[in-house]
Amino acid sequence: MPTTAAPNATSVDTDVSCVTSDFCMAVGNFEDSGTGATTAEMWNGTTWSPLTMPSVPSSTEPVLVGVSCVTTSFCIAVGYAYYPPSHNTYTSLVEQWNGSAWTVIQGNVAPTSDNYLQGVSCLSTTFCMAVAGTATNPYAEQWNGSTWTPTTLPIPGGATDAYFYSVSCTTVSMCMATGYEESSSEVPMAQLWNGSSWTVTTVPAVTSSNYALASVSCAGSSFCVAVSGDANMNVVNTWNGSTWALDTVPTPSGGGSLNGVSCFSATSCTAVGDAGSSPEALTWDGSTWSQATTPAGPSSSNGSFYNAVDCLTDWACVAAGNATFPGSSTTYLPLEAMAPIARSGYRFVASDGGIFNYGPNSGGGAPFLGSMGGQKLNAPIVGMATMPAGDGYYLVASDGGVFNFGSAQFYGSTGSMHLNKPIVGMAVTPDGAGYWLVASDGGVFAYGDAPFYGSMGGQPLNKPIVGIAPTPNGNGYYEVASDGGIFSFPTGASGPPFLGSTGAITLNKPVVGMAVTSAGQYYLVASDGGIFSFPQGPSGPPFYGSTGSIKLNQPVVGMAVTAGGAGYYLGAADGGIFSFPTGPSGPAYYGSRGGQPLNAPIVGIAG
Repeated sequence: MPTTAAPNATSVDTDVSCVTSDFCMAVGNFEDSGTGATTAEMWNGTTWSPLTMPSVPSSTEPVLVGVSCVTTSFCIAVGYAYYPPSHNTYTSLVEQWNGSAWTVIQGNVAPTSDNYLQGVSCLSTTFCMAVAGTATNPYAEQWNGSTWTPTTLPIPGGATDAYFYSVSCTTVSMCMATGYEESSSEVPMAQLWNGSSWTVTTVPAVTSSNYALASVSCAGSSFCVAVSGDANMNVVNTWNGSTWALDTVPTPSGGGSLNGVSCFSATSCTAVGDAGSSPEALTWDGSTWSQATTPAGPSSSNGSFYNAVDCLTDWACVAAGNATFPGSSTTYLPLEAMAPIARSGYRFVASDGGIFNYGPNSGGGAPFLGSMGGQKLNAPIVGMATMPAGDGYYLVASDGGVFNFGSAQFYGSTGSMHLNKPIVGMAVTPDGAGYWLVASDGGVFAYGDAPFYGSMGGQPLNKPIVGIAPTPNGNGYYEVASDGGIFSFPTGASGPPFLGSTGAITLNKPVVGMAVTSAGQYYLVASDGGIFSFPQGPSGPPFYGSTGSIKLNQPVVGMAVTAGGAGYYLGAADGGIFSFPTGPSGPAYYGSRGGQPLNAPIVGIAG
């Protein structure tokens, strides 16, 4: 789904919680000249809709900071409320969603009158744990279905204050709360709940950096991830059930700030935040943290970022934050991105429509959603295309028959049409609501919301077309021929730029496909695994390696660029996989069909 921003609002989304792909709740606050109100938006599977929120008596600036949903009719949101005249008095605030309306269910029941709730985690309608960001009297509150009971959290020895921002529970006797302790500097802190009391755990800190652990997510008693948003660098700590350890994570060149994290399992986590004026995301596959592609904010904004994320599965996540708009006064709009954060993994498709999927957690990054293997086909499968979220895919046959799986919707095909030349490939639009088919003579067939920008159909070609690839924003596409000739559409200044080709170069083997990066650059791959990157030179996409000088058992049939653009996979006709760059810095190897019997040869690979 594309990034969305709610119209006619000056507000910020601070947290998000999802129950299904058709129900998510994002909460935050509206503020204008010292007055404000709580806000909430609900996702119904198609759109985000603002909800009517209850007034908070006597308060001028109520704020919701955290939310946790158990069902579509039970969510708890926590925060705090300011009271006049000085605005220096604030108390905890809890609101509950019953499936049709939000109500205020609690003011302050904390040990002191100056406090605020920052995070909440619910396991059922009768168990929630909320933590407070107060200083000298840190506390948590436990919900039993009817009342909240406060418990005091310890302040670590040597510290003067302790603040908590986030909590994650996996059972009623296992919760992890994170924040920071303060003496002469800010030190990251985490405390563990065992069902009756809280215990301080030791968290390693980055040298010479003051920061808090802004968010925590646990996928079990022996796996939690906590992230930092204060160190001007991406910081991730991992809990193994007894100790915390610092992870090695990438940070954008201009600095990064992680604000939220969600772990679906010990081998699948997504962390979000901001890198300068752009949203950023990292994904964990069980061994490595990698930069993930995130959608840009609204074109009229001068910056956007994510505050929180919730992952529904290994491969689908929802992020929430805000976009900033300049003007006579700065305006903030809530920003949500539904499931575009790509997971690790890859799939092969065979000419009989058989699917072979590989990824973390037994296919978490590239789940098996169905195939045409074992079914009668009018024509062989020649390629596949994956939905932006990885939660669906298409197969296309040489007669243009289209087969859809998972979230992929059928919009039409050429299966019953007379074609001048066979279909050789397809591509999905960036929003997943349409696709293009391309024939070997360069004819293009557009379906759904995919615009027709032009084609090589009816024009003389030196070599047949072998593939099609869209630009990152879907405002054009490239056709590639077997000699590496590139044709961009629409033509002219409004179309995607021509960055180079191998059309005038003698090739050892024919080109079999291309891949466009998130930056709009592209790679070509030949059947011997030779790689050609464009534009060439320092400004072009990196060359990470190839199989051009390696003896292959079977020819390469395609390539897939990783989500963060830091590497690529090559797939061969026998299902062999080659990842570049090689070594620990390269994309993860999850398995292959190389050396195993196949009913039909592999004809495509997709990330």
